Parts: sequence; structure tokens; C-alpha cells
Amino acid sequence: MPVNENDFLDFAKSLSNEFEINRRNIVSRAYYSAYHASIITYKPNQNIDGGSHKKLIDSLISSPDRKDKAIGYILDQLKNLRVVSDYFLDEKVSVNDSDLAIRQTEALHKKLLGS
Repeated sequence: MPVNENDFLDFAKSLSNEFEINRRNIVSRAYYSAYHASIITYKPNQNIDGGSHKKLIDSLISSPDRKDKAIGYILDQLKNLRVVSDYFLDEKVSVNDSDLAIRQTEALHKKLLGS
């Protein structure tokens, strides 16, 4: 059965933040929820250097629309948290980090829905 962007967020929210490995997964799954929700609405500028995630984020941040910019900045913040969570194993991922990832992802979803 296929999954959707909400399934990533639901899974992230289902994890206890008691253990660091869970916090890392919360951050990572929250980011991918936000990314997949964004890519449904926005198409990245293919003329921007970088991979698909960077193209999307930079397209949003460079948009003249305030809502687009706000979504771009949230997505960029979440991506930075995800990179630490997935690649920098010597850096601690705190409860604050995982809570922030959930809150920001929920805020991004609301902005996409126009709330």
C-alpha cells in the first residue's frame, strides 16, 4: 500500500523522544513529510544549482510570495536538522530538536492548506 506525506508525520509523532535514535528518526521523517507535502504544490526551478531538495528550497526562498518564502525557510530549517540527524552522529539530537521538527512540519502543512 502506498504511503503519503501525512504518513511520514504520523510515524514521526508515534515515536517516543526518550531515545536519541528515535529523535533522529522523528526529525528525518518530519522533514520528508514536509518535503513531500511541498513538492505536491510546488515545482522547483530546474535552473537552480543543486539537487532536487535544494532546488525546491531555493525556489521557494527566492519567490516574491511571502507564503512561499515562509515555506522555503521552514523546509530549509528542517533539512538542516535532518542532515545533522542522519549524517552527524557525533552531534546530539535533543528533545527540543525533535519537538521543533514536529511543530515546524505541522506549521508547514497548515500553510500549504492555507490556514
